[in-house]
Amino acid sequence: MTTGGACSIIYHMWEKIRDFVLRALPYVASIVGGVLLFTISLDNIHDPNVADLITNISASLLAIPLVFLLYDYTNSRVSQRLQETMTTNVDDKINTLVLHMVLVLRKMLGVRGRTTLMNINKMQTLSETHIIKKLRMDGKCMNLLHGYYNELENIIYRYGRENVLSTDDLRVLTELGRHISHMVNEHHLRGNRRIIARHVKNTIEKVVDWLDSGAAIAMKFEKLLAEAELAGSDDETQKDAPEK
Repeated sequence: MTTGGACSIIYHMWEKIRDFVLRALPYVASIVGGVLLFTISLDNIHDPNVADLITNISASLLAIPLVFLLYDYTNSRVSQRLQETMTTNVDDKINTLVLHMVLVLRKMLGVRGRTTLMNINKMQTLSETHIIKKLRMDGKCMNLLHGYYNELENIIYRYGRENVLSTDDLRVLTELGRHISHMVNEHHLRGNRRIIARHVKNTIEKVVDWLDSGAAIAMKFEKLLAEAELAGSDDETQKDAPEK
């Protein structure tokens, strides 16, 4: 391990310890204050009414940290469950959106065969020259991709603000949306097939990056493929990506 790496680990540990101390300080102060106040009142306060008042104050100082700790724990558990639920939901939404994108791209490239994770990975190997040769675009495909781009942007905006998506997820999805947007815009503005082919290739790579970003995502996507029952595919033995 390099010196820089060791310093980084020590710094992060120090940050965690500092944050823990700062969070615990009010609770500790309240408990210490309650104990000290009760201890002092035992031998120095002779008026029963005052003694009862100080005892009640001491009990409150001891109870307040317990109440707040219980609240923090409950709130943390609820937030964690909500975060897990939101993460599952957003993963399902993105996977469904990615599947639709893949189907449009396969149609544009004339790719045949079953839509599987292996065959999607094979699409990465298509060269720009092959994509230019096979690329077939129409208004319907472009409108679909434009709609998927808008949906993706809404997901990034909403779940990015709620910290449901990680920084790496946001990076991959943002780049995916950028290449789709450039592809659609190039088709409408200039129609340069080489530039479009480059964005098609980059889009496929970002799709694969998303599917490779976690085992859970890949498993959910594979389940989605199975549930979709894509009966419109041709012979399963036919190769998904034709030779370049």
